Amino acid sequence: MGLPLAFYNFVAPFRPRFQVRPSSVESKRLRPAGPLVWLHAVNSANRLLISEIVSNLSDQIPDLWVLVTTIDGATLELPDNCIQQIVSEDSVQSVQDFLQFWKPDVAVWFSGNLRPNLIFQTAERSTPLFLLDTGVAIEAAHSLRRWPGLRAEILGKFDHLLAGDDTTVRALKNAGAVANAVRKTGVLEHVGDALPCSPAERDDLASLLDTRPVWLAADIHLSELEAIIAAHKQAMRRAHRFLLIIAPDDPDEGKVYADRLKAEGLSIAQRSLGEEPESETQVYLADTDGEMGLWYRLAPISFIGQTLVDRPGIGPDPFNAAALGSVVIHGPCLGDYQNLFRRLGRAKAARQVENSSELAQTLEGLLAPTLTAEMAHAAWETTTAGAVVLETVVELILGALDDKGTPA
Repeated sequence: MGLPLAFYNFVAPFRPRFQVRPSSVESKRLRPAGPLVWLHAVNSANRLLISEIVSNLSDQIPDLWVLVTTIDGATLELPDNCIQQIVSEDSVQSVQDFLQFWKPDVAVWFSGNLRPNLIFQTAERSTPLFLLDTGVAIEAAHSLRRWPGLRAEILGKFDHLLAGDDTTVRALKNAGAVANAVRKTGVLEHVGDALPCSPAERDDLASLLDTRPVWLAADIHLSELEAIIAAHKQAMRRAHRFLLIIAPDDPDEGKVYADRLKAEGLSIAQRSLGEEPESETQVYLADTDGEMGLWYRLAPISFIGQTLVDRPGIGPDPFNAAALGSVVIHGPCLGDYQNLFRRLGRAKAARQVENSSELAQTLEGLLAPTLTAEMAHAAWETTTAGAVVLETVVELILGALDDKGTPA
């Protein structure tokens, strides 16, 4: 039996309001036909996880639609079968209208920030509810401290609560979650696919480089070039055979990069001209498209560009380097990937620098093969940890759809 309307009015300060974007509902008029999974992602920090979940689900259910709700208003870059909408506080009627329109088959919650009215009314429609742990699920156990009974009632509505560790498991159970609904899986984290490269090309260049120490400045902006050059010159004082591979964020500016490098007295080879690094080459200018997988595999150390300068837009994904065994160095401007950089930092798989002098000192320290190998292994473990959790999440969602009679 559901809670009375008077109770929903009591919890009004905590309720969400659904603000429907014209592009989402009015242009479609009707809910898209077929199964619909609702992901309450809260903010743009979860966009990578959303894309990975959607991709895996869509492989199994080609006609799947996914509704993504957020509270921060950021426009996310999502797969074509996703519809985005903002959610904020409103009346009971607004929430009821929202659920009546979309009729989600499964609801997946990314946040520990509980919304009583939203969760109660979703559960009343017998919609399976999931709480995923993206590192903040323990917030659900600590929320609504003044109303522990209300919190227990809310947590009891979730069919599955995935927890990243034993502490979160205990906290959720103590806060009122159904014991057999709580499951320790590890934290759901961005996985990503390894960037491709030609094995033959990789072997040929590795043979040319022989035993030379190599580092990569990946997707750097032109404004960072001066700091990269200064760091490389300083590092070469300790290791004169040190080779720098520079991959510009805009390969079409290769000539500008080449001219500046030559003006600094550096011996360079330019990829776009068909040149190869020789024994005396100090900088290999990789001014070509689509070869980052090759450079990350060749360089055991990668500086992630567009992190020394604060620029709009999305810079390089640090997991692309880490997943291929390259230690990550980065500046202080972390942008949209700040959570990934911090995860690598907590795992001791990345180093942050503030300027060219700190970059040079870090490079010199990483010339020790043992340290680099330890950090590279930590990076690999960090980038692969979320794969098993992602598989579990997808299996649970598919199972819930199957139980409801939705073909998977």
